[in-house]
Amino acid sequence: MKLITILFGLAIFLCGCSSSYLVSSTGKPDAKYSYHEMNEELKGQDVEIELKDGRDISAKDVKISDDTVSWVDQQTDQAFKASILEINKIVMKSSSIGALEGAGFGLVGGGGLGALVGQIIVGNHGAWGTGAGVFFGSIIGGGIGIIVGPITGLIIGHSYNYEFPTAEQSDSLQNGK
Repeated sequence: MKLITILFGLAIFLCGCSSSYLVSSTGKPDAKYSYHEMNEELKGQDVEIELKDGRDISAKDVKISDDTVSWVDQQTDQAFKASILEINKIVMKSSSIGALEGAGFGLVGGGGLGALVGQIIVGNHGAWGTGAGVFFGSIIGGGIGIIVGPITGLIIGHSYNYEFPTAEQSDSLQNGK
């Protein structure tokens, strides 16, 4: 039981939430964002650029034009440019949103796990009557979760994935396939 609890806790805390959006030159209706809107969204942000060949690049000062993406490498401060066809996605993380999500998941997950453990330990025959283990377990577990969850959320963050559709995807979106 302890092993399952530890694995369950690690699974919750090591996965982060994310949102995915399509980006195209025109924006809606083909995609959520246009290149111009993405330039506004990415202004002053540090991001990860995932190339189609599998490489990940830490970047800043990202700018998207009709056929290229340019950026400054965070480690070397050198400017780079690549074709949009070479870009798989751009990932931006938000620690504050991650902390809020972590607080929610920590409260609910910790409270639920605490209630389960409290029921197992105390059962229905405690000095305080039926449900005392569930009640106190959920309070203690939720309290621990509300402390651990936001810390984990700050570290992991919420990922915003901005994906660039391939020519096949954008044709199917335009043709309604």
